[in-house]
Order: sequence, then structure tokens, then C-alpha cells
Amino acid sequence: MTALEHEQPADRLAYSVQEVAQALGVSRDMINDLLRTGRLGSIKVGRRRLISRKHLERLLESGADL
Repeated sequence: MTALEHEQPADRLAYSVQEVAQALGVSRDMINDLLRTGRLGSIKVGRRRLISRKHLERLLESGADL
């Protein structure tokens, strides 16, 4: 196994839409809606949409209804 395979999710700087949905216990559609409406920020890397830890923290601190 590589070092990346041992990495804990909390140690990462960015997450996929699916990973954020699983961590929050909501659907991917809900996360995509938050992205579409601008309530959750993200960055685009190639064809992937990544949600940084800071974007996720801002969403949670804002008290936005999920």
C-alpha cells in the first residue's frame, strides 16, 4: 500500500462531490444543488469538481440548511 492509501479523509485538502455527500449524510444531488446555487464553493481540476476543506467549513459555519 502507498502512503496515499493510508491517508485519513480529514488529512486531505479537497474532496469529491461523492465524498462530501457521504461525509454529510446527504445525496450527491443535494451537494450539486449547493454548488449550482453558490452556497458551496469548489474548484475544477480537469474534469473533476473538488470541494476544498475550507469551502466545506464555510458551508458548515454558515449554518445553511442542508
